[in-house]
Amino acid sequence: MPTLAIAKASNLSFSPSYIPVAVFAGGTSGVGQAMAEAFARQTDGRAHIILVGRNASAAASTLAGFPKPKGADGWAHEFVECDATSMASVRAMCAGLRGRLTHINFLVMTAGANSMVECGETAEGLDHHLSIRYYSRYTYVKELVTLLGAARDKGQDARVISVLGAGFGMTIATDDLGLEKARRGTIGFLKGAMLSFAALKGMVRGVAYNDGMLAHFAAQHPDLAFTHIHPGQVDTPGAVLYMGWLLSARMDDCAQYMLYGLFDGARGLFIRNQHGDVVSAHICQSDHAAQVDAKSSIAHKAGVLHGVPMKGYGGSDTTVKMLVEYTERVLGVIECFASQISGSGRVVTKMRKLLGSSVARASNEIRTWRAGRSPLASNSKASMTITTGPK
Repeated sequence: MPTLAIAKASNLSFSPSYIPVAVFAGGTSGVGQAMAEAFARQTDGRAHIILVGRNASAAASTLAGFPKPKGADGWAHEFVECDATSMASVRAMCAGLRGRLTHINFLVMTAGANSMVECGETAEGLDHHLSIRYYSRYTYVKELVTLLGAARDKGQDARVISVLGAGFGMTIATDDLGLEKARRGTIGFLKGAMLSFAALKGMVRGVAYNDGMLAHFAAQHPDLAFTHIHPGQVDTPGAVLYMGWLLSARMDDCAQYMLYGLFDGARGLFIRNQHGDVVSAHICQSDHAAQVDAKSSIAHKAGVLHGVPMKGYGGSDTTVKMLVEYTERVLGVIECFASQISGSGRVVTKMRKLLGSSVARASNEIRTWRAGRSPLASNSKASMTITTGPK
């Protein structure tokens, strides 16, 4: 386990010759904000830092505290507004970045939903916890991975890190993937008044799904680095249970450990603990699909990726495949109805009906819709506030 001093010393060695582009989804508060601030200090502000979130005033305060390099070109510090509970908003934000950036070096995802009593549903029909802890993160990676690949093509760093709950080896349960049944089982008048099984499930499932999500993208893009890391108990405004100063890490200290994990490892999948240590890692081969036998018993074994045991990893080749297929189906249906979603019960009911149909039928309807309309058709637009920089 690296000490805080070792982590800081290692981070100080990060001094790229290029101006790094770093996107912090959830960078307006908590660990994400602390990581963005530490990254800005580490680069002396000589970076293109993009904070993504909902709180413009908090972002403005954070950006104002970043060091501003003198006599340097290419740097910029900005805020992009995005609602992580809305996949339409996330897609629109990502489309905006793709339209003006040539590459991204670091994609940092920290936004979370941590309520143990609330188990709501978004306007798009998603579990509220999963929308932030999983679906939005999946969408960020899917929509921005080409820009990360462009950074790797330039010979630069290209890394993704998801800060959530790595290392516990939580298995991916394939029943009730979207937690609709769990939410229906919650007694209405008790919502928000006591511990909710559905809310706890949303938190736990989000952790397991992140393992599967990053394993999937690491296999699809073996030249990039994908890390799932556990921040530990941190003294943040969003902490579920405050354990006191003795048991909770300071946000600044946590940020140093998280950056230590971000800067380490050029490619592959990494499961890391709260000190940035590697719990397990695996580099996928470019022909990984040919190496995976879906019918073999090992493909169904949790904690094994492409035949390789991974400590602290909860997925199996079979459950990851099922999760990704379900996720693509859900996001595809939401995309189809994006222009109609405004809390309309009838629209959400129609979406659920399509999700409940066969995979083939749902996929066919999604393909038909995409053939006739722009996949980004939506009433949701990401608003943007650009703060400083000579770019």
